[in-house]
Parts: sequence; C-alpha cells; structure tokens
Amino acid sequence: MKAKVNFIIDAIMFVLMGLLAGIGLLIKYVLVSGEERWIKYGRNVDIRFWGLDRHHWGVIHLYVAIALIIFLVLHIVLHWNMIVCLYKRIIGNRKARILCGLTFMIVTLLMVLFPYFIRVETRELASGRERFQNLSMKEDDSSIDESIQKTKPEKEKVELVADVQEKEEELHHHIDPSIEVRGLMTLSEVRRKYDIPCDYMKQKLDIPLSTSNSSKLGHLRKQYGFKMSELELIIANYKK
Repeated sequence: MKAKVNFIIDAIMFVLMGLLAGIGLLIKYVLVSGEERWIKYGRNVDIRFWGLDRHHWGVIHLYVAIALIIFLVLHIVLHWNMIVCLYKRIIGNRKARILCGLTFMIVTLLMVLFPYFIRVETRELASGRERFQNLSMKEDDSSIDESIQKTKPEKEKVELVADVQEKEEELHHHIDPSIEVRGLMTLSEVRRKYDIPCDYMKQKLDIPLSTSNSSKLGHLRKQYGFKMSELELIIANYKK
C-alpha cells in the first residue's frame, strides 16, 4: 500500500513539474509583456490563452508551485526513515549533522521568504507606444545614414509628446492635488472613490473592456504601459 502511495505522489510531482515549466514558457514566450507586444505586433493588443492573460497565468503558476511543494513534503515524510539513515551515513559526526541541518533549513526559509524583506526600485515608465518608438529609433541608429535621417522627425515628435505630457501632469497636480491613485488599487476602488466609470477609464487608457474591474492598477500599468499620472489626469478631466 505504501509503495502505491509513493508511486502516485511521485507521478503527481512529475506532472506538476512539467506543468510548472510549461506555464513558465507560456508566460515568457507566448503571452509576452506590453513592450514585447509592441515589437511583435506593432500595436498594443490583448493576448489571452483560455481567456486568461499573462498575469492570471502567473497566479496559476504560483498555485502549481505551492501544490508541488506540498507533495514534495509528503514525499519526504513517507521516506523520512530512509533519509535519516542516509544522512547519518554521509555525515557521521552528530554536531556536524545538526549544523548542516540548521544551515539547510535557514537557507531554505530565506529563499522562500526573501520577497517580504527586499526593497524594490520604482520609476515612472513611458507608455507602451513611446517605448516601442524609442526602441525602433535605437535600432534605426545602427543602420545607414539615410535611415537615421528619416527617424529624426519621428524622434522629435516623441520628445514633443513627452514634453506635453509632462506639462499636462504638472498642470493636473496644480489644479487638483487631492487625486491620487496607487498600484495596489483596483479599477473598482478607483470608481468608488472618484465616481468614474470603469469602462471610461479603460477606453481612455487603451485597456480592453473585457479586463476585470478587480484588476490592480500596478499589474495593468505593467501590461498596457500607461502612467499613474495619466489616470489621475483622466479622473480630473472627468470630474470637470
């Protein structure tokens, strides 16, 4: 009976590892990020598989990893006696075994919990269209002189748009500094706080209307390449 249980657990672990790798490849190379979508499709498109975008599949990837850890723990429990005997045979000294065991546990806990202790760097990003245009310009710079001359007007246009956006943001904060949106807020929370329809925000930010209203702004910003200040300006204009 124990052998059958071990076989089933091992088979499930093997399937979960394959699923974990498959979803990782799906997120990396198929459901690409906003900037890569501009490069691949030439525009900002909504890419989904089975109705789920890359962020939804990221959550599934996390759940699969948790399930794999659970079955791995069961696997260790069922083979505990064998592991202890082998461990004693490899490391004969009792103090050395205790030291190695504690070190292994501490390192494992740090690897699991390190996201809660790190500090992340934040910086304002240009919209997806601007990043695509800037990337195209860099590629054109490596071509012949004639191509460089053709890209100069476009580059000046992008810089002019960036200057206008900065002035609009400064004007917005000057008119209504009470409006503030954060990445942890959802579209529904913004709607309730500032009485602005979710579909209106989606249209103005070039987000598909099928996007869930419970989506967090931080995830949407990474996916569709808008600035939080752009959404604040949209809210200010709507309130007028």
